[in-house]
Amino acid sequence: MIWTNQEKNKQSYSLSKWVSLFLFLLSIVLFVYVYYRSGSINSAIYFKYYLISIGGSLFWFVVFKLRKEFQQNILLSFFTLLIMLYLIEGILIFYRVGEPLDRAKTVMKLGFEYDQRTKLEVVKDLKMNDKNVVPSFHPTRLLNKVKLNKKNSNSLFPLGGVADKITVYSNESGEFIIYKSDRYGFNNPDSQWDSKTIEWLLVGDSFLHGSGAIAGQDIAAKILDLTSKSVINLGIGGNGPLIEYAALKEYGTNLKPKKVLWVYYEGNDLADLENERKSAFLMQYMNDKFSQNLINRQTEVNNILNEYIDEKLRQAEIEALMQDVINKSNWTRLYRIRKLLAFDEVGIADISITGPRFVEILNNAKTLVESWGGELYFVYLPEYSRYSKKIISHSQHKSKSDVIEMINTLKIPVIDIHQEVFSNKHNPLLLFPFALPGHYNADGYSEAAKAIVKSVNKYQ
Repeated sequence: MIWTNQEKNKQSYSLSKWVSLFLFLLSIVLFVYVYYRSGSINSAIYFKYYLISIGGSLFWFVVFKLRKEFQQNILLSFFTLLIMLYLIEGILIFYRVGEPLDRAKTVMKLGFEYDQRTKLEVVKDLKMNDKNVVPSFHPTRLLNKVKLNKKNSNSLFPLGGVADKITVYSNESGEFIIYKSDRYGFNNPDSQWDSKTIEWLLVGDSFLHGSGAIAGQDIAAKILDLTSKSVINLGIGGNGPLIEYAALKEYGTNLKPKKVLWVYYEGNDLADLENERKSAFLMQYMNDKFSQNLINRQTEVNNILNEYIDEKLRQAEIEALMQDVINKSNWTRLYRIRKLLAFDEVGIADISITGPRFVEILNNAKTLVESWGGELYFVYLPEYSRYSKKIISHSQHKSKSDVIEMINTLKIPVIDIHQEVFSNKHNPLLLFPFALPGHYNADGYSEAAKAIVKSVNKYQ
C-alpha cells in the first residue's frame, strides 16, 4: 500500500497527539501516587513532586492542544532529554557513583561481622523459643490511621509500645537491638518506674531509642550509669516534637521528674513536625487540658498494638518482596541523579523554625515542667553529614544558630552536643557505627551522656 504525504502526516499527528495524551495521564497518575506516598512518609519530601506532577499535567494538556509541528518538536526535545538522563544514570551505575549504601556488605568488607537477617526474620527466629516477642512499634505509623472523632471519645493514639515484651528494634552496629520493654512499652529497665522520685526524664526519637548501638548503650542507660539516679526514657524512633510533647504530658505529668531533657535531632525533627501537625488527633495536645490518660490505659494500648503488629507481620513478607523490586528498579526513577542533586533532601531552611507550632510546643513544655518544679533542658544533636562534608558552616548547617537562638529566647538551657563533643574530636565520624551514615555508636552515646550530665551540673 502506498501512503500519500497527507496520510503520513495524519498518522504522525495522531501518534504525537496520543503520546501527549499519555504523558498528560501519566502526570495525573504521578500526582495520585505522590498523594498516597506523602500520607505514609514525611510529606515535606514530596512537595517538589507535587509541583512536578501538577506542572506536568498542565504542560502536557497544553501540548495536547497544540498544532502538530509544535507537538512533534516538544516531544522530540523531551525524549532526547529523557534519553540523555538515562545515559547519565547508566554511567553513574557503571562507575558505582551514588550507589545506595548496603551497610551489611560495606561492614563485612571492613572485616567485621554483621547480622544480615531482616527484623522480620529475627522476630520469627526468636518466636521459635519465646512467643513473647514483637518488632518495635513507632507511633508515627498511626499518624494517618487514628482520626479525630468527636462522636467517639474512645479513639486511642499509643505513644509507647507493647508492654513487657522482648522487642526487636534496628541494626546499624552489626547486631540487632533487642530489649525487654517496660510496663508502658518503652526502652527502660521496668524497675525505674518504681522509683519514689524520678531524677531524669528524656523525650526524643531514634537517638534516644538507641539506634546505632545495642541494648544498654543508649543515652538514658549511660546517664543512669553515670549518676545512679532514676532515669525514664520516652524516646521512640520516628518521633517528632509534637509526639514528644504528647508523651511528656501523658507520662511526665504523673512522674514529675526533676530534670527533663528535650533531645532535638537536627536531621529531621522539624520536618517530622510538619507531618505530625497534620494529625487533628495529635493537635489536641496543644490544648492544655487534653490527655488520653494513657498511663492508666496500657491494657487497651497492648490490645490495639498486638492487633496492629499481627496484621503487619502478615503483610511484612509481601512488603519485603515489593521493597526488593523497588530497590532493583531504582534506575527507572533516576535514583543516582536525584541523590547527587540532593533532590529528595528536606532542607529545614524552608520550614519555619520560629513558626508558631515549634515555639508553642517548646514553650508549653517549659511551662508544664516548671509547673511541678522541674527544669527543662534542650539537647541539640548533630547529624552525620555535618562531619562528612569537607566545607561546612557549622552555625548555618540545618539553621543551627537560628534554632538555638529561638531556644535561648524561651530561656531554656541549651546543651550543644556538637560543641561539647563532636567539635573536639579529630575524626568525629568515629562516633558513628563503622564511620558510616546513621546514628551514634556506643562511644557517641557515652560521650553525649557525659556532656549532658556535666552541662546540667554547671547549670544548677
